[in-house]
Amino acid sequence: MKYISRISGILLISVLLACSDGNNRKISVTDSANTYEFLAKFEKEKTKRVQDFINTQVAPSSFSGDHVSITTTLDDKTRFKLEERAGRIRIELDKEANSDASYQRIKTMCEGIEKVLDEK
Repeated sequence: MKYISRISGILLISVLLACSDGNNRKISVTDSANTYEFLAKFEKEKTKRVQDFINTQVAPSSFSGDHVSITTTLDDKTRFKLEERAGRIRIELDKEANSDASYQRIKTMCEGIEKVLDEK
């Protein structure tokens, strides 16, 4: 009887794992008085789409590589930190060092990243 229970348990776990969509996406946004921070963990297969989207938003600047960790200033003086690697991204903006327009630009970009991650 114990043998049948164990086999049934193993089969149930196997079925549940096979039916899961593998979606391990986690997004965290912190929007405090001084800082805006966007953190995302997602399927590694979506990394290229995220990179391409970011590059359209920060053009004429661009970022590429397997692991990016920089603080950059865009043409409009928007200054932010970007840490990116396969399946993970972190963007941080110091609100005190940037204009309201820069804050809105980065926030809108991060909202767009969420939409890219929602795509199938």
